[in-house]
Amino acid sequence: MTTLNIEGQRVEVSDDFLNLSPEQQEATVEEIAQSLRIDAGSSKNRGFMPNVNQGIAESVGGLVDFINPFDQPHGLNPLSEGTGSAQTAIERGMDAIGTNRAQGAPQTLVESFGRGAGQAAGAAIPAGATARVMSGAGGLLGNIAEDAARSINTGGGLLTELAAGGSAQTTQSAAEAAGAPEWVSQSAGVAGGMGAAVVPAAARMTPSAIGARQIGRAVRSAMMPYTESGAREVARQRVQSLAGGAGRGEELARQIANGSEIGLTPAQITQDPSMLALEQTAARQSPELRDRLTRRMDATSESASNSLRGMGGEVEDAQTFFGQRRRQARERIDGYVRRATSDAVRPIAQRTEAANSSRVSEQIRTAEQRADMEEAALWDAVPKGVQVGTDNAKRIANELIAGTPRAQQDDIPTKVRELLAEGGNDGFGDFEKVAEMHGLYSELRRVARSAMAGNDQNRNRARIANSVAGGILDDLGARGGASEVGKAIDAARAYSAAKHEIFDRGTVGRLLKRTLDGDEQINPELTLERSVGRAGTSGKLGLEEITRAADTDATQASIEDYVRSRFDRAAFKSDGTFNETGARNFLRDNRETLDRLPYLRDTLDEAARTQSRASSVRTRASRIQSDMENPARSSTAAFESAAPENAVDQVFKARRPSAEARRLAATARKDDSGRALDGLKGAFSAYLIRRSGGETLSGTKMQEFLGSPERRAALGQVFTPVELRRMDTIATELRKLETARQPAPDIGALSNRSPNRLIEYAARVIAARQGAKAGGGAGGSIQTAQMASGRVKQLLGNLQNDKAERLLIDAIEDPELFRLLLTDPGRVEMKADQVNRLAPYFTGGLATQVEEQEAAR
Repeated sequence: MTTLNIEGQRVEVSDDFLNLSPEQQEATVEEIAQSLRIDAGSSKNRGFMPNVNQGIAESVGGLVDFINPFDQPHGLNPLSEGTGSAQTAIERGMDAIGTNRAQGAPQTLVESFGRGAGQAAGAAIPAGATARVMSGAGGLLGNIAEDAARSINTGGGLLTELAAGGSAQTTQSAAEAAGAPEWVSQSAGVAGGMGAAVVPAAARMTPSAIGARQIGRAVRSAMMPYTESGAREVARQRVQSLAGGAGRGEELARQIANGSEIGLTPAQITQDPSMLALEQTAARQSPELRDRLTRRMDATSESASNSLRGMGGEVEDAQTFFGQRRRQARERIDGYVRRATSDAVRPIAQRTEAANSSRVSEQIRTAEQRADMEEAALWDAVPKGVQVGTDNAKRIANELIAGTPRAQQDDIPTKVRELLAEGGNDGFGDFEKVAEMHGLYSELRRVARSAMAGNDQNRNRARIANSVAGGILDDLGARGGASEVGKAIDAARAYSAAKHEIFDRGTVGRLLKRTLDGDEQINPELTLERSVGRAGTSGKLGLEEITRAADTDATQASIEDYVRSRFDRAAFKSDGTFNETGARNFLRDNRETLDRLPYLRDTLDEAARTQSRASSVRTRASRIQSDMENPARSSTAAFESAAPENAVDQVFKARRPSAEARRLAATARKDDSGRALDGLKGAFSAYLIRRSGGETLSGTKMQEFLGSPERRAALGQVFTPVELRRMDTIATELRKLETARQPAPDIGALSNRSPNRLIEYAARVIAARQGAKAGGGAGGSIQTAQMASGRVKQLLGNLQNDKAERLLIDAIEDPELFRLLLTDPGRVEMKADQVNRLAPYFTGGLATQVEEQEAAR
């Protein structure tokens, strides 16, 4: 844009103006001048005196219109067209008598001074009368009015008032030319008028004056909050004074510079009572600020919750990972059990115990039959037809018959009496065949066995029979093998004795024994139960005797299979579960028997050991898996099974929360993606939020929770030290927020600069000038309302819009601005971006902008 100065008035035009020809540019300037009601070629109605005349017309006419209620047509006006404006009539009268009167607004500072002086001259006499009336009002306004009356109603006072009006209009015009708002230009006019008229005149001519210099400084000081550059200084002084001085202000500024985790205001960050009082005072003065601060406090608690939640992730991620880990653990444990079970030895019997017993019984009888056949063959080898003597047999028999008491004579076997007793009719001679002698021998042995069998044993009869049988052996030459017959008999007898020892005595004898009816006394199916199946030594002897009688592979295999069956029955329950106690007891009770079966013993020992290990693994696995699924015993199970918002409740219910948290964290850290640990942090954060007040967080409750050593140790298992310190910061700031909600000390007004004195000084001048100016309006009654209430009230209201207070209100929510107000500007170097950001507060006109930029450098 290009700025043109047309008769003192600046006009902006497009840069295309420079591209026009000189003739076109001249035509454009004339056209603009006409549109502005400026005669570019004439200065007849311009200058100082024309503006003085126009000011008089405006002032006098305005006052007439002020008191004339019939100048404009309205419902109560008896004149349908109204009397018309007095100002317009005076202007026409001046034009009629040729008085040079300015047209339009003043264009230069000289013209502005003239216009203002004319207005002041027109209003001087009625204003003096008004001042005399107001002097009785009392108070500061009354005192000022009294002083003004004494001043204006003198010659010197009148001249001073004329100068004041010119100065006021000049100052206001300059402000308007600079583009300032109307209220700023009016304020400038007030200050200009006061500086030229009221202050000097009052200083010289009134009894209540305090001196020209003192009043000048008071005016400038009172005006400071209402100027751009002054507002900053007033606000800075106010904030620093509340802080306790520049040094304390810089300390608070450093605190603010550190910022807030949850969005506290600058005053809340400092926790300084005076700063909090300043914030609350500003909130009371500005409803908009109060509403924003209320919303901000509510949002601060939510921001704290979000900050805490932001430290973690989704709880469900951790729950999912823990579930996967437990499933994997169960699978690994099941694998351990399977391997232990597959490695466990369980001897399996091929046949039942009864079948094995029957087989062993059959083997024994078969062996007995073979022994009988061999015995018979040996006896058959004895030469039966050879004659042998009978002397020894007869001698022994007769001695026994003679030596036996009569009462026991029946104990002597019948065959002994018949064949060997003296005097027998059909007894043996001195020599008899071997067959006869061996026949008697066998009969006597049978008699002896029979006498010792049963319940009615006859030991004497058995003794007699065995003694006579021994004599027969001597006669046969069997004792010592003196002859061929004796040798054959000795061989047969030895075999028969061995056979008798094996098959007729002990375990085998009992197993083979028959009843009188010829039936087996022991069922073959119970053969092993009554022998090998007995515990301790009995079982060992039974095994040895059976093995001696029937030492075959079949017998051995049946016995081992039977023992395996018994071990399986003792070591395993009906459901197949290993019974370690039963197995150990079996091995202990049958150790002697098993020692005779070393291979089977080792097999059963290994079975017991491996089955015990497998059982132990199964037991431990079952217990571990049960504990894994039990929330009361497994922290991960409790975490996974709970609702996400209650996932870590079990941790803090434990006797040692830190230990529970350590286990959870150790598991979560196995997740390479990191989501499990983030989810765990999210769960702990949610718990901390609930324990700190839930929706409305309490810094006091949070600090109490974080202050517990055990709880803090639990959090420390999951969060880093930096994150814990951040929690402390949030708790501290929430505590500050609670303090900020409490009433702060009373610090009085927001800005300690009172505008009342200036306003009372200005009221008379502004009223007079506006009354004069109102004559150029649209009617007396309207101008009256505007002057008496509208224009003056508007101006006073604008003055009340204290720039320093506005700056302080804005600083409440702006940490950078608040910090700079706390800081001595001579000791702080602002950056360029800070200057740009704060420009709306620290700049006014062009001069102020230059001043601020210089300060920024």
